[in-house]
Amino acid sequence: MARAKQVDTGKRPAKKIRTLDSFQRVNSSSPNESAAALAVLNTEEHVSRPRPRRNASKKASKSIVESIDPTVGSGDEDGDDFVPEEEDEHEIGVMEDEEEKQQDLEDLALEGTEKNELIEQNPSRKSNANPVPKKQGLKKRGRKPKPKQPTPQKNDNLKSPTPTSKLDNKRRVVRALKDLTSARDKIERIYGLNTQKLLGLAKVKEGFETGPFDFDIETIQRDSKYFVDFPSPCTAARGNALSLPLEKGDYRLVDESELHQIFPLSEEEVLLQISDLDTHITTGQSIDFPVFPCGKRKGFVYCVGGLVTDMAWLPRDDLDKLYLAVSVSNRLGDPVHEDLRCWGEQKHTSCILVFALDPVSLVFEKYQTIIHSFGEMWDLKWHSGFQDKGALGLIGACCQDGSVKFMKIDQPTGYEIKVYENADLSVKIPQTPISCFDFTSAETIVCGFQNGHVAEFELGSNVPSYYYQIHDSYVISIVVAYSEFEDNVINTTSVDGFICIFNPKSIQTTKSSLGRVRGGNTTIATYCPPVYGVVHTDGVNSIKAYSPKAAFASHQVCQHENTVSTLTTSKLHPFLLSGSADGTLMINNLARRFLTGIKNNAAVHKYLKLWEWNYSAKDKKYQLDPNYEVFTFSVNEVSKARVSPPGVNIASVKWNETCKGGKIYAFVNSAGLLVIEELGS
Repeated sequence: MARAKQVDTGKRPAKKIRTLDSFQRVNSSSPNESAAALAVLNTEEHVSRPRPRRNASKKASKSIVESIDPTVGSGDEDGDDFVPEEEDEHEIGVMEDEEEKQQDLEDLALEGTEKNELIEQNPSRKSNANPVPKKQGLKKRGRKPKPKQPTPQKNDNLKSPTPTSKLDNKRRVVRALKDLTSARDKIERIYGLNTQKLLGLAKVKEGFETGPFDFDIETIQRDSKYFVDFPSPCTAARGNALSLPLEKGDYRLVDESELHQIFPLSEEEVLLQISDLDTHITTGQSIDFPVFPCGKRKGFVYCVGGLVTDMAWLPRDDLDKLYLAVSVSNRLGDPVHEDLRCWGEQKHTSCILVFALDPVSLVFEKYQTIIHSFGEMWDLKWHSGFQDKGALGLIGACCQDGSVKFMKIDQPTGYEIKVYENADLSVKIPQTPISCFDFTSAETIVCGFQNGHVAEFELGSNVPSYYYQIHDSYVISIVVAYSEFEDNVINTTSVDGFICIFNPKSIQTTKSSLGRVRGGNTTIATYCPPVYGVVHTDGVNSIKAYSPKAAFASHQVCQHENTVSTLTTSKLHPFLLSGSADGTLMINNLARRFLTGIKNNAAVHKYLKLWEWNYSAKDKKYQLDPNYEVFTFSVNEVSKARVSPPGVNIASVKWNETCKGGKIYAFVNSAGLLVIEELGS
């Protein structure tokens, strides 16, 4: 078939952009249609005339390749294209990045599924499945023709173990994220070539990348074409969760008058200014948002009346309401009280408040109050695989007495106040306090200790399956990075600033360190399943993230004006919420950071300030600023830590992880002022 002659205009023709719909149609077609579609795609790609490359780039790439393997000839590489002087480099970079981020994920998955089918149907094309048309060389003044390179002898030992990999065929040395200039090379290196995994990433990319700070609620519904299920480890075996050896919780019911005697909360009136609205609020009272200058926002402010140490939303979609568990201390206004220490073991009275929220009207009311003597609680986590008739759920937390305790929350007919003497399930080692925990399965948890060790327990047993030293100091955070395509990886963070990752199947051979962050680290890390990313801080005001498959490729996400205090992600979408000591709450779209190349990050990735708490010492008034502010991405790490009023610090922030309430989040400051909002309302 004759090919039409192209007119050389000096500009690079744009590549054809394939969407997820066309990508899915190719996958669902017959083998003959798939072969024809792939042939069309290959033809369209090769018709485009590549731009000339610098001679210096060719010589440098050739010398690197020959230093690794002398038998490998020089080949074209994607990351070294020459940009002519008359063209704008910024515009070219943006164009290339837009082309790459639309095609790289689909190309990787297509090559793994359709290339093999095409070869099987036409074996004669096996040696040259993607023929490249001969380039029509142009004569240039002052340049001698380049001598032909001798054809290297074929060697079966040099064949790539992954035929669909372009990165392996380049024989490029990759030491850091900056060495992966091509978006395709970056995605292949940090995620691999698993077809199903790349298909899920393609859905996340197309479904959430268009909205930098918001998304459609229909995108996270189970019948949506963009929905990707990321079940947590404790939901992988929901049937086995019923075999947990729960004991009968020893508790008694009390009334409101006895509650005030056992666990009194603050009764002081708090002066509050929400934008231009001057008001006051007391314990147990909520105030709806007024109409802000930036527009209407759906949400409210609630006064807890105590110091909130952690929060957790119940991850159940079969209920009409959303349930939020809040751990509360009555040591409000005294942040250096000895009862709030995290070293050693401590026992005193504390409380868990369970609230019910209507996702439509946002009516917020107390559901249950639990008083206990286990000390302060943190790392609140609901067991999402627990099912019991008449029970709302099973909630676990690290306690100040050095244990991890689980309590079954029943479904009462009305509001109840319970005083627990013993929990339904407890995990503890004598004289070795537990500092953090996470689920590894429906029946097992992994715990970090104050002495730097890590251990795994079966729920109901105090004998660990392994007990290994990972750090030399207090383990502040432990996160299980789970995936359906690889083994689970455990991320641990210590107070001295070291971050380690390891595979629990072989700790000694897989343990590696990400290095030490600036200063110490007291912020709990989190895991974002949609992009397979572990998010952590550098100990001060910067937020970073990495994929467990490529821990060396650390992504700079954003920077706060003060020390980062809390992080949260969701299994339904790739949006990150982060709070800092100066009362600022930021939102980031991790899909725009992970699933694009490193070119023009400032143009692709930005982050937004949602809220900011301030405090007027003169008027003794807390001020909530609702005005949005967009920040440009920067890789320069500048420490901006400063002293802020203790009450404005964002103590905790959490996404709701249900399909009906996936856009609702809650955050609370150290003054006990809880804010709940529906994103983008």
